[in-house]
Amino acid sequence: MVTNEIRNALKQAITELRIAEFELNRPHEDVVTMSVCYSARHSLVTMLRLFLMSKNVDQNPGNSLKSLLNQCCIIDDQFSKISLSEILCNELDHEACDGKYCLTVDKVNECVTVTNKFKTLVLEKMKINESEMN
Repeated sequence: MVTNEIRNALKQAITELRIAEFELNRPHEDVVTMSVCYSARHSLVTMLRLFLMSKNVDQNPGNSLKSLLNQCCIIDDQFSKISLSEILCNELDHEACDGKYCLTVDKVNECVTVTNKFKTLVLEKMKINESEMN
């Protein structure tokens, strides 16, 4: 069930993803890859957790992206159609990710692209129109 708490947290996660996208729109040499990486990763983790919460599935806050995705795939096999392979930290738990980020703009751009795919799927599965999130 999509509660107001989930809806508000989802709105915040989408805002975080937009921050990453805005950072990528800067001139290549001015992009702060750490900002893009952290924003995209946090947004994706949050969206997957919120999907699981909407299905009343408990998850460990420190779970890796891969672990969260596996839980989502159990509920809905549509999640298995999006690969996390472009996100190099996908098997690291939250603590292991702390302080690590990709250094190249191309690499963090791939992370944002993957996160956008999951955003579209999560919104579809939660029956939320993105325009409602503005």
